[in-house]
This record gives sequence, structure tokens and C-alpha cells, in this order.
Amino acid sequence: MIPEEGGPGQPGRSRVVLYTTLAVAAVIAVLVAVLAASSPAGHGPGSSPLVGRAAPPVAGPSLSGGAQYSLAQFRGKWVLINFSASWCVPCRQETPQLVQFANEHAGPVDAVILAVSFDPTDKANLAAFLRSSHATWPAVDDPGAEVAYGIGGIPESYLVDPQGTVVAKFTGGVTAAELDGTIKKAASA
Repeated sequence: MIPEEGGPGQPGRSRVVLYTTLAVAAVIAVLVAVLAASSPAGHGPGSSPLVGRAAPPVAGPSLSGGAQYSLAQFRGKWVLINFSASWCVPCRQETPQLVQFANEHAGPVDAVILAVSFDPTDKANLAAFLRSSHATWPAVDDPGAEVAYGIGGIPESYLVDPQGTVVAKFTGGVTAAELDGTIKKAASA
């Protein structure tokens, strides 16, 4: 047994350890309660200072080689700028929805997707994943876009209207129905 230190009126060492442990446990309990009560992050429309402003430029070489793509060349169309990586599970899960969205808009070509590689070491893998998923949209390497859009995690997407204005930000996976609903709402505003 460790003898208690301190004189009269001073807590002993075991009391200090006990009180410190209780304080740490209380702080952890409060953090757990706050996190449990907060809305789940990582899915659905998000807020961004870019909404309502001109979309920052996105441009770069295609991940599959050859061509250069830029957001500017899609002016006059709705554009979903989608930041992703092949190792990102939610990115993989949203890809069938993006393929559906792209296929639904391929006839009138009124909306396109422009993928941006989030991870510079993943470019070849992302290109291969998109190809194997039947994703026909361009995917580019533009490290500056991640900074310009303030990407905090992936998947993260921005919907840009035909005039080049950001109308929505999506944090986490997005569905074809969410995209179509957002376009319909923004077009009627």
C-alpha cells in the first residue's frame, strides 16, 4: 500500500488519482453523449461557402491518359464535380448511383459528371475502378481543386448549374434521385 502524502487538509495521492480519473471519465462521457446526439456526418446535402458562387475551376489530364478536361468545357450543362478514390468504400457504394444518373442524362446530355482524384497515389486505381464500373465520365487529376473546394473527406460532390454557379454540396454518397431532385428544385428557383 502506498502511504498517503500530504498533511492535514491536503488530499492524499490516492484521492488525487481518484478525482483525476473521475474527471477524465466525465469528460469522455460528455463527448460520447454529444457525438451520439449529433446528426450523422458524411451523408446528404451539406453547407459550403461556395453555394451561390461561381464554381472554382477544375482542369487536368484524364486519369486514363491523353485528353485534358475542364469544368469550363461543360458550360451550359449541369455538372456534378465528384471527389473520390478507389479505396474509399462510400465512393464505391455511390458509384452505381452515379452511373444511373449519368445514363439517365446521356440522351439529352443535360448533365455530366466530372470526377476528381482525391489521392495522388490512387490515380491509376481510380481510373481502373471507374472503367470496371462502366463509368463513362471523365476523371481528372487536379490537386488544386481539392483546396479550392475545401474538401474535408470523400466522397464529396458539388453540383454546378449550366451558368457555372455552385448550387449544392453533397457530403457522403449521393443518389441519382437526390441529384435529380436538387436539379429540379434549383432549375425552378
